[in-house]
Amino acid sequence: MPEKNKAIPAVLYKKAVELMNKSSLASKKVLEENKRLKIPSPFSVGGRIYYLMPDGKIVLKRRCS
Repeated sequence: MPEKNKAIPAVLYKKAVELMNKSSLASKKVLEENKRLKIPSPFSVGGRIYYLMPDGKIVLKRRCS
């Protein structure tokens, strides 16, 4: 029995790249807006939640400023 082609169709690949680019841009805008508003930006690494503070520091616990 012949092997099926498992390659991703070019149209689907192009759409996936476009979606990744849009989500990356949206994330950058959120980070910039949070910095402007002086609020922490939460993110997760290895299941732990960290906060990127407006001054650029990364902390494990959210601190009110």
